[in-house]
Amino acid sequence: MTKGSWGGARNRKDRLSDALTRAQCEAILASVDAMIARGMPPNRFLTVHWEKLGVAPAECMDAISGFIKLARDWARKRGHEIAWLWIRENDFGDGSKGEHVHILLHIPEPILREFIQPMTRRWLLRVTGGKYVKGAARFDTIGQRASDYRNAPEIYRENLGKLVVGYLLKGASKEAARELGLPRWGDGGRIVGKRWGRSQNLKDSRCIINN
Repeated sequence: MTKGSWGGARNRKDRLSDALTRAQCEAILASVDAMIARGMPPNRFLTVHWEKLGVAPAECMDAISGFIKLARDWARKRGHEIAWLWIRENDFGDGSKGEHVHILLHIPEPILREFIQPMTRRWLLRVTGGKYVKGAARFDTIGQRASDYRNAPEIYRENLGKLVVGYLLKGASKEAARELGLPRWGDGGRIVGKRWGRSQNLKDSRCIINN
């Protein structure tokens, strides 16, 4: 992969994209591997529907950044570090889903329960400045049980692979899906601004590319 600088024109808020490129898909896969290699395996999958919370498409990136900062700072104050990877998606103009974000998270076990409830709802209220809407945010466990990544690593890896390849990367372009052998493609919708991102602790020379 090619090394690029961060910031600049490629992160313009008015930039439009309709799919993840092959390079972006490869960087996402590398970031998931990095989470596991660094002892921070993904243990929760969060989906937030911004439209239900009254967030306009042009404001979604700010909402994601604000939510992540609140979560990161809260964890650090308690002596823990989290890792994350997010991908923005939209519908195809039919209003079926609106803009939403999928966030793959590693949350240390000592703070896991409080992170999920009540803190996530509080952070969403902070970044939207409104009322929480039932069903706007959903946490899913990766695998059959929350402890699979530790007690059943083969089951965990299989479920994580299905989630990442079959679902998180469903917004890949047709070309990327064909070249990488992805089962789904073209389901990410049009996005204004940055399409995906990850925590600083997942960025290294092997997976720093234009995103």
